[in-house]
Amino acid sequence: MQLLRHAQHFEYRSQSGLDRHGLMDVWTDDQGTRAVLVLRDVPLADAPRALRMLSEQWLPYLLPAALDVLVLVIHDPEDGSKARARVFPLNAA
Repeated sequence: MQLLRHAQHFEYRSQSGLDRHGLMDVWTDDQGTRAVLVLRDVPLADAPRALRMLSEQWLPYLLPAALDVLVLVIHDPEDGSKARARVFPLNAA
């Protein structure tokens, strides 16, 4: 896998209507058939809204249309344990 973008800042509208910021990393495989999108600093409840914005405004310019994309949302659990990742399909938006 190759890192295409690291800690790229983006802005999205939260469920409550506030503008929020997140970070994304984009990885692609050597064959150019798959990509992994890693979202950080995005609450799980806001992840579908952030994905919708990214799929409309960022990803068409970064990735070819026929690519299989896996989305991981890194989040801190509410109980204070170590960070976890949740997998979202790109069509969750």
